[in-house]
Amino acid sequence: MEILFLAPRPPWPTDTGAKIRTFHLLEALARAHEVTCATFIDGPEDAAAAEALRAKVPLRHLELVTRPHGLLARGLDAARGVLGPLPYSMRKYERGAMTSAVQRVVAARRPGLVHCDHLHMAPYGAKSGVPFTIDEHNVESLIWRRYARSKRGLERLAFAEQAFLWTRAEGRAAAQAWLCLMTSEADRRQLLRLAPARAVVVPNGVNLEYFGDLTVAPAESGAIVLTGSMDWQPNEDAAVWFVEAIMPEARRALGGARFAAVGRNPSAKVQKLAGPDVVVTGTVPDVRPYLRGALALVVPIRVGGGTRLKILEAFAARVPVVSTRVGAEGIACQDGRDILYAETPAEFAAALARLKADAALRERLTTAGRALVEARYGWQAIGGELARIYAAAPGRP
Repeated sequence: MEILFLAPRPPWPTDTGAKIRTFHLLEALARAHEVTCATFIDGPEDAAAAEALRAKVPLRHLELVTRPHGLLARGLDAARGVLGPLPYSMRKYERGAMTSAVQRVVAARRPGLVHCDHLHMAPYGAKSGVPFTIDEHNVESLIWRRYARSKRGLERLAFAEQAFLWTRAEGRAAAQAWLCLMTSEADRRQLLRLAPARAVVVPNGVNLEYFGDLTVAPAESGAIVLTGSMDWQPNEDAAVWFVEAIMPEARRALGGARFAAVGRNPSAKVQKLAGPDVVVTGTVPDVRPYLRGALALVVPIRVGGGTRLKILEAFAARVPVVSTRVGAEGIACQDGRDILYAETPAEFAAALARLKADAALRERLTTAGRALVEARYGWQAIGGELARIYAAAPGRP
């Protein structure tokens, strides 16, 4: 089948959770179908990433669309995001050049299906005249509602307004799509509350061989680690909360503790956390050394949606995980079997102290975590199943 795959950014390098998912699903589809990828680029760095992507994925064609993103463009997007029917994060991907590119590819390639990576690209699928799917990495409206509940005053009103716009846009797009791909059953149920949609679970996955490589040397043994894009607000909030509220408890419980926030683009708030026992790495070429030597991966996520690839990576790397329940949403893990749950600073500190003192507990958790991802979360099996689902698409009307 001919598929048009629409992406907001080239999914390379795979340095964010979103890009990891997009890359592996794109690769699986390109190996099973004839795939044209159309993606926005913001400048030379994105153009180089797109060329690297072309070398790694057997695409039939790659269509690059330059997206203006200067101060004027961002200001107009923000204004339209407040005054218009779409939230700001969708408005900034609303460009006539992409509409023209989609029309051009549909006329030339005659795809039987349009895959929209993220809700941001769904308007192009809806206008294509071709059955389209939406890969909803998160239920965006749920994230914004959670943000709104965590804020006060005018900031709370602003987040609530964006949550309303996301809810409306998400429901409308889901009702129009042939199929919505959700990362978890909880997200699928949440979407069905918004619209009478056809939705299936295509979970996040992990490269089992890459993260299971036991020859990788530890970067810093015994540290407590949080991985992820450090400019994504849930990760920023998690890092700040851990250092400011949990670290004091952890130091007392462990007799000292070291924390590493490992990930790209640390925000100003995250950079300010750096200190004698707190490392903020910024972009690293490989997160595995930080996982390999860690006492634990912590996921103190308080606001979020979808599922956390960082947990699957830690499971595959045989690293203990301590997480909030929100942080572990959508993953078939169980407290005390393959993960430890904690909701308060005292609970995080107690869980970390247990891991430090009990080698048998560490072994039990990491063995179960590895077995879980091997059974359910390998990218090869997930991508292959999606390719089979798409083979049954209705095609052009």
